[in-house]
Amino acid sequence: MLDRRARRAVVVALAGAALGAGAYYACEWAFNERFDANAKDDENGNENDDDDDDDATTRDARAGEPSTSTSRPPIDAKDTRDARRAYEALELAFATDGLDRGAQTARKYFHFARHPEVGTWPKTYAEMGMPSDCARLVILTMEDAPAICAAAQRATREVTRLLGETMDAHAPGRGSLHVTLFHLSRTFEYVRAPVEFASAATLPPNAPTEDAHAREEAAVAEALRGCGECELEVDRVCLTPSGCLILCFNDVRGRVQEIRERLARSAVGAARAQNDTVHCTLARLFVRSDGFQIDEERAAAARAACDVATSALRGARFRARGVTYCVERAFSHCDGRRARISLG
Repeated sequence: MLDRRARRAVVVALAGAALGAGAYYACEWAFNERFDANAKDDENGNENDDDDDDDATTRDARAGEPSTSTSRPPIDAKDTRDARRAYEALELAFATDGLDRGAQTARKYFHFARHPEVGTWPKTYAEMGMPSDCARLVILTMEDAPAICAAAQRATREVTRLLGETMDAHAPGRGSLHVTLFHLSRTFEYVRAPVEFASAATLPPNAPTEDAHAREEAAVAEALRGCGECELEVDRVCLTPSGCLILCFNDVRGRVQEIRERLARSAVGAARAQNDTVHCTLARLFVRSDGFQIDEERAAAARAACDVATSALRGARFRARGVTYCVERAFSHCDGRRARISLG
């Protein structure tokens, strides 16, 4: 049996061979490694020493020093035509090796209730001592696709039923389900608001946060003016080695690609790392102990449930005439400030 480090290398190699899925893991891995280190510091009594654990970008932002695009590499807006190969690699990696502990979302970002309470829910960034606006993104909400949502959530309930006895699970409500199109700032790559835009005047460093978000929102709207509606088509539902259950889409008209490229050209100071897939995270599953692996019978049943959902949903399409600018309040929940932006 491969050890954790070897399994991670195999998974990344598989994903990398699929022309881009490796970036999905690279982001998750960097996120987890950084805050796993924080967790160790917490255990050693360094709970309040946040600045020592932040990366250089976060420290500069907190110090009020603007991020500049001149010293940074270009934003990596990947081609959505490669998304299907990324999904195939993720699906194969789970079928072959099961869970990859190193790629999983760290438990630190969630509350796990114990008897007599029940449930799992995300922590706010403020609770974790992170900048409250560290995650700012442009999304498509799944509220535009109620029928697809309902079918996908049936699959979520079945998978969590199958695996919930041995793993903790979090499945966001329908209002939080979304497809991320572009990251202006990420939890592991914080950029102070507003990010630098190629054609927009910058605000002074001491500008109120609300003004900074409003300026960022307006610049996004200007960059996407006249883009035209998005059309997404369901490709599959699958489990990944990171423990995520995802609803995967194909970019029918190339609009997601256009949105990402427009924002990459305009929001020159945004986060460098961008998604290489077009997916909606339906649920996150968490191991309860190191070395845990789903037994083959349960894993096969979960894969079968995904196959049933894929059979029912593949080819289903939905159109979105607008995107949403979101300043996320809690991890991966899109529950903070939201502003609808027309693509017309």
